[in-house]
Amino acid sequence: MTIRICLFLSLLFQLTGASAQSLSNALTDSLTQILRQYVAAGAPGMAVGIVRNGQVVYEQYFGHSNLDHQVKINEHTRFNIASNAKQFTALSLLELAAQQKLKLDDDIRTYLPEFYPGISEKISIAQLINHTSGIRDVYELWSLQGKTWWQLFLDNGDALELLQAQQELNFKPGSEYLYSNSNYILLTAIVEKATGKSFAAYTEELFQNLGMKETAFLTNYMAVIPHKARPYGNWNGWKEYPAITELHGDGALFTTLRDQLEWEIIIQENKGTLLSQNTLQQSQVPLAGSTNTEYGFGLMFGQYKGLSYTYHDGNTGAYNATFLRFPDQKTAIVVLSNSGSISTNFVATQLADRCLPLEDANAAAFPAGPDKIDPDFQPKGIVGTYKTSSGSIIKIVEKEGALYREMAQRDPVQLINESGNLFYYENNEALKMAFTRDAANQWLFTIYLDSQAPIIGTRLSDDPVDQAYLKSLNGEYHNAETAMTIQLEYRDNNTYTIMRNGQELEGQLPAKDLLIVYNYELIVERDKAGNIEGLILNGNRIRQLKFTKK
Repeated sequence: MTIRICLFLSLLFQLTGASAQSLSNALTDSLTQILRQYVAAGAPGMAVGIVRNGQVVYEQYFGHSNLDHQVKINEHTRFNIASNAKQFTALSLLELAAQQKLKLDDDIRTYLPEFYPGISEKISIAQLINHTSGIRDVYELWSLQGKTWWQLFLDNGDALELLQAQQELNFKPGSEYLYSNSNYILLTAIVEKATGKSFAAYTEELFQNLGMKETAFLTNYMAVIPHKARPYGNWNGWKEYPAITELHGDGALFTTLRDQLEWEIIIQENKGTLLSQNTLQQSQVPLAGSTNTEYGFGLMFGQYKGLSYTYHDGNTGAYNATFLRFPDQKTAIVVLSNSGSISTNFVATQLADRCLPLEDANAAAFPAGPDKIDPDFQPKGIVGTYKTSSGSIIKIVEKEGALYREMAQRDPVQLINESGNLFYYENNEALKMAFTRDAANQWLFTIYLDSQAPIIGTRLSDDPVDQAYLKSLNGEYHNAETAMTIQLEYRDNNTYTIMRNGQELEGQLPAKDLLIVYNYELIVERDKAGNIEGLILNGNRIRQLKFTKK
């Protein structure tokens, strides 16, 4: 039977149906007590608010915005909400479409003709908005080059220059969903072309119209931001997290909790702004006509313990931000922080657990194990090397009759058989691994933990290789799109020294024609005669990056 409860609901809510406009004093005190435990005395902190039925029913501030002067966080404190800014960049495009200054179906080359001349398929504005364009993530490209982007003086112009050098995409536009910050940096350029104004100037007008008078994109890292919360990480004591980048549109929006709660009220009430009701409604749902229902106009869509919700997290340096919207319950939760030690998503879901009539209050966010166990499971053949969808390499090895999980830079962990094909980690019984076979009879494992999405690993082949093969991969490989050269030199024990633009890295060869370097895979590309032509690099938000052998 479905459980319809909210923790402590009967004692703590003053509730009559959906018309409740406030929290009880008891619940307010309970929430505040919970939140205080995450902020130590004299530490950075957070601002937390809840909106229900168009009214602010909870608003509290914890910790300090400036440790040098012990300034406390308050209603005027401005936080960088990072990727949560994307909803407002997307809203800008919706507004321009409503004004008929552009169409969401327009090819981006209508406004940016210098980009991707070799791609024949349309790359639409809509595909940028919901991350189906296939365009590579510019931050990942910089990381691949060995650049620590937040320590460098980089702006949108630098990002556009690197993107203009890209001639290929991760995938055919519209065919897949893959989050890429590049999409929203390109959107800022389109806004500027369509309006003749800077993105900052155009969005300043937007925020004024929304009544968000303490909200603005940062386009100059040296600019003075009144009441700015400084970002802090705890490295043997609190230290300010440095960042000198000027990238914006994908993030870098400084705002207050008050302004964010005002935005949540606008969404719930659907009135009181210069935005049309149609534009506002459109901004809160997936894009019409797209097969991607995971991401819309800067929003992610999902289920939380039986309830439909929209949400997003923003993280950059020590700034963290989360909003959760439960449209059917007309409830929104906003958490903003300047502490690298606070998970705003965890805090927000804790509040949801206590303040919503959950369909199943005890439900896990993700499966804790497989639906069924194979009682006839035989472990023969599961020992070997597996690759996960994220590119991680995990080995299953046998030692003295016991199975172990081995992973680079991690201690080996014994796998304890629970039942049939299901095992659990010796150091965490909640962390489980189930072995199955796919349609091609290839071994797979699935890692389960109720706080994360299941992780699937596929067993790699055990093709034998000799010294001649191992040394045949040696050489220089170049990619013009990133101006990168990598050099491979065989070391020993299927290990390579990899020089990347003068930086030395280590790579492993877990299977024939496959190298793993950190979270990147390098696939050896051969011609029909079997001769090496180059390497294809795939990573988290980079795919099909081709390096030609010199």
